[in-house]
Amino acid sequence: MIETIKSSLIIFHGVVSILLVLSILFQPSKSDDLGSMFGGSSESVFGADSSSFLRKLTKWLATFFMITSISLGYIYIKFDKNSVIKEKVKIFEQKEEVSDIE
Repeated sequence: MIETIKSSLIIFHGVVSILLVLSILFQPSKSDDLGSMFGGSSESVFGADSSSFLRKLTKWLATFFMITSISLGYIYIKFDKNSVIKEKVKIFEQKEEVSDIE
């Protein structure tokens, strides 16, 4: 049960993170520094007045990103008791056992 929740939460977290990056990249800049120098336009991709929509979308996506991050952290702490260090020690011990046989 918890593995299904964890897997779906990881997928949702990945989708939210990609959408968050895209919503940040599509926002118009506040100054036309290098873009106007090379012939770039300050017009946004989604129309003339899309900055308020993109700001709201970015805020919501950032909120979902934080919630899923905290949820995944809680699930891994509560239900997945394995640590990375313990896994590395087990792998190292298995390598030593193999080398002792030869």
